[in-house]
Amino acid sequence: MRFADPWLLMLALAAAPLALARWKRPAPAIAVPFAGGLAVAPASWRVRARRLLPVLRLIAVLLLVAGVARPRAGEAEALAPAEGVDIALAVDLSSSMAASPFGGGSTRLDAARDVIREFVASREHDRVGLVVFQRDALPLAPLTLDHDALDAVIAELDSTFLPDGTGIGVGIAAALSLLEESGAASRIVILLTDGRQNVESIGPAEAADLAAALRVRVYTIGIVEGERARGLTDAGVDVELLESIADRTDAAYFAAASPDDLARVYDEIASLETSRVGGETFARHRELGPWLLAAGAALLLVELALGRTWLRGTPA
Repeated sequence: MRFADPWLLMLALAAAPLALARWKRPAPAIAVPFAGGLAVAPASWRVRARRLLPVLRLIAVLLLVAGVARPRAGEAEALAPAEGVDIALAVDLSSSMAASPFGGGSTRLDAARDVIREFVASREHDRVGLVVFQRDALPLAPLTLDHDALDAVIAELDSTFLPDGTGIGVGIAAALSLLEESGAASRIVILLTDGRQNVESIGPAEAADLAAALRVRVYTIGIVEGERARGLTDAGVDVELLESIADRTDAAYFAAASPDDLARVYDEIASLETSRVGGETFARHRELGPWLLAAGAALLLVELALGRTWLRGTPA
């Protein structure tokens, strides 16, 4: 058993001397010469009972003090993984994603589907939503814990959903719309693309500013080939743009040159968000204070009632 406010037990130190002084205080009496022989007469049950009244009051006060200190029984503390990450996936479905090889004969979109499905399956306690973008953006799944249903949607992704193009800004904006009503401890967008902004729509910089204002981190992933993995900006991924989006939103940019790289990137983002949210401590216990307060109050009432009724006026 533990006390939530153990310092309040110090009140008992003040109660004890007062009770002892009351117990030892001589009863008021008038000397009667011819009544000396009564001193050896046996005490009645009322006299003996009245001598216990100070003890009853002391016990009542101690119970009240203990109750105020809030004793707890069966307390157990544990550390559990914190839950509360809402994730909006923004996936580029432009024609280059569906046509370009990306290791082992698979296309970039094939590899992205496989990796994203594994990532979603690993986020057991997190809500995940999905947005795809080309020239425009299309939300395909709201934030959900039904990862099986989301997996079925991801498995069917192809480049025929929207007019071709790469609208990074609209992709971020659509992902932010999924997170608009979220009250999670952490809200993030993971944007995957293999190209650069090439349509006239919401600018990536404006979308990044909006994400920063909403305190949503935007992790950016660029699918690159060969030397592009080391950060070169050329006809492929606009590394400078993706880095600026991530920096503006307190996130990070990653480059992936193979399906294994892509899997490692999603794993790293998952670990970053887990460590950022951390863990939470919880406790389970039963409060005993109310019972002690009730018992102390009951004893105090009994003591007062006895002292003013059956034991009234009986010398102690």
